[in-house]
Amino acid sequence: MNITEAVAPEPATKTVSAISSTPFAVTIFLSAFLLFQVQLIVGKQLLPWFGGTPAVWNTCLVFFQLLLLAGYAYAHWVTQRLKPPTLTRTHIALLLISVAVLVFLAARWRSPIFPGDSLRPQNPAFPTWDILMLLSASVGLPFFLLSTTGPLVQTWFARSSPQASPYHLYALSNLGSLLGLLTYPFLFEPNLSLRNQGRVWTLTYLLFVLACAICALHFARTSATTAATARREPEYEMADERPTRMQRFLWVGLAACGSIMLLSVTNLICQEIAVVPFLWALPLSIYLLSFVLCFHEKRFYRRGIFQILFAATAAWGGVLFLMGEQVKVRTQIDGFGLLLFAACMVYHGELAALKPNPRQLTSFYLHIATGGAIGSVLVGLIAPHVFPAIWEFQIGLWTSGLLLAVVLWQDNNSWLHHHPRWLAAAVALFVMAVADYIGIPTTILHITPLYFHILLAALAILTVVMLLTGVRTPARHPRTLQAVALCGWCLFGLLFWIQANRQKSRSVLLTRNFYGTLRVTYDDPIAAHHALVLRHGLTLHGAQIQAPNLRRTPTVYYGPSSGIGLLLTNHPNRSATNAEGRPLRLGVVGLGVGTLAAYGQAGDYFKFYEVNPEVVRLSRGESALFTYLNDTPAQSEVVIGDGRVSLDRELTAGNPQKFDVLVIDAFSSDSIPLHLLTREAMGIYLQHLRNPRSVLAFHISNRSLDLRPVLVGLAEQQHLHLIHVYVSQPHFDEETPSDWVLMASDPAILETPAILRQATTVQLPGPAPLWTDDYSNLLQVMK
Repeated sequence: MNITEAVAPEPATKTVSAISSTPFAVTIFLSAFLLFQVQLIVGKQLLPWFGGTPAVWNTCLVFFQLLLLAGYAYAHWVTQRLKPPTLTRTHIALLLISVAVLVFLAARWRSPIFPGDSLRPQNPAFPTWDILMLLSASVGLPFFLLSTTGPLVQTWFARSSPQASPYHLYALSNLGSLLGLLTYPFLFEPNLSLRNQGRVWTLTYLLFVLACAICALHFARTSATTAATARREPEYEMADERPTRMQRFLWVGLAACGSIMLLSVTNLICQEIAVVPFLWALPLSIYLLSFVLCFHEKRFYRRGIFQILFAATAAWGGVLFLMGEQVKVRTQIDGFGLLLFAACMVYHGELAALKPNPRQLTSFYLHIATGGAIGSVLVGLIAPHVFPAIWEFQIGLWTSGLLLAVVLWQDNNSWLHHHPRWLAAAVALFVMAVADYIGIPTTILHITPLYFHILLAALAILTVVMLLTGVRTPARHPRTLQAVALCGWCLFGLLFWIQANRQKSRSVLLTRNFYGTLRVTYDDPIAAHHALVLRHGLTLHGAQIQAPNLRRTPTVYYGPSSGIGLLLTNHPNRSATNAEGRPLRLGVVGLGVGTLAAYGQAGDYFKFYEVNPEVVRLSRGESALFTYLNDTPAQSEVVIGDGRVSLDRELTAGNPQKFDVLVIDAFSSDSIPLHLLTREAMGIYLQHLRNPRSVLAFHISNRSLDLRPVLVGLAEQQHLHLIHVYVSQPHFDEETPSDWVLMASDPAILETPAILRQATTVQLPGPAPLWTDDYSNLLQVMK
């Protein structure tokens, strides 16, 4: 028996009165909306505590996927084991306990769902574990109960209204999740502080508790009647077959494929390509949209459309991987976004086609949650420790193709078994065209391209002839297409292997940890000399010329004509007329390759704060690849941990650093973490400065954000003088364009002729925004 034969027929009647369905619909919508809102609110709160890295968001997703699995398991167990009155009392009791917990936390914390500052980890050695513990303490119980709502309330609805299909409520649930995701950055975040966001969420949660209790009581009242009705309907009972092992395997596998693609594409976009505000929300929005479309009653999924789109976008994704940095950022984002949409439509479309009789509803959702949790654990927890780069995307994509082949093989009515005769030739033509585009004939097969092109032309002619002589003529031997499709997918696997091997072979070092992927390459000449280059994804973090006599030359964003270069080379402590002869004390939040140490002189003190231990290993010590810190005559020190947290800890210990210059250069995927640009952060920085002539220097070179308005707001609030130094055409070959903002209480320190020649004032069309730990709005600074 094939899979399609095991799927129960849809109930004949698909409508139910608005009076009976409305409470269930409202409850499910609210639960889904709150589920995603709380993820965004708490995630934003935790980001500053762990360096603002995108891995914080992925770890949050792992936690929420695991708790979702626990919620689905609870829903399945109570509906199978507990009688309706007991189930109702148990669930209402848990809802009331969660309300009591929120009230208790509201009295102890500044918001019911925010961890108190007392729980902030101090220099965490295992950030993943700390994040999971903080999430459990703050929103664990409410999120668990929200996650139970989808399968539980749909089961209540199915048993209260046996004639109606509950699966449209699953589409409504994903629509609520999508709206919760999209309304946050455009409605809630710009208009509410974090504290008020938490309060509004809590009040909405109380409405959800009330609606869920009403549904539970309605279910308890109607359960006896519907049970009697169900016993009088033998045909409905006969359709209630238990799912086969293959069905269960495919439920888990397809859900896992969707989760793997979601998290791996999120990693690609947020770590490897670029950070655009809310860009991390794009993959999640696509993922949820596919659920909405696939589980809608109109069945938007069509194999003939989306499986072709999936194959085409998978091939294009492989090409994007091979071309890497040669492709524009926008092209990569569009390409991987379209691939994610096509893939999720296929995964979730096939999943929806395999949905069982409503009596197996909680089991179906439990298997989906299990697959989602498996995928999130593989990508979020295991892959960073196993793969040196984001290779789980290629492996997950290729493996999912094999799983889809199993789905099609099990369905005797699929195109894999019944198709027109021209399809095999067309697929072969497509596969060979992709192979020719990426250079397989010359690099792997070692044959003359002319022969390959002749073969391509012959295939094209054969395909056209078959189309003209019979578009609908069936193929006599379906095995031909099956073999061609298998060869094509093996080619995609080879393509991904080539990309991974090329990435590794062209790297001096390729490593990955919680904070992202670091790649060191022996790159193209800089100023006619070869240089070691450090990148995080596509973001350049620093470079060092390898010629022995030029190893201390400051490069890229930190050269002599950059804002920081002009400041340090023309600082009064460097002046020949400096009567005090005082050495320079420099603090730097963000180590990179330690380029600023090139400006150090004997007697100077340079202190770096770096959150990523792997960056420190590359730049300091006997095994360091970059030697700026080892070569500098200045005394240097490196503190491992978030820069702001470390500076605050030093103040608490009564140890202000008295810096002459404090540099904020903490890059995280091409953007400064927001917690370094708030009023409270500025208060910490200023307490570490020596005197009014000390300078704060912010590096704001960025492809996506214009951070100048935020810095103007901070300077105005602290009564600081500000100048902007943007260098689009550096004076030296070893430099790249750079963007710096310098601040000081005494404007004279910034008015040296060299700085004034490059400096500009910042003109804003309106009032400058003031960001705080409780409020920030990235929409204000999008380029």
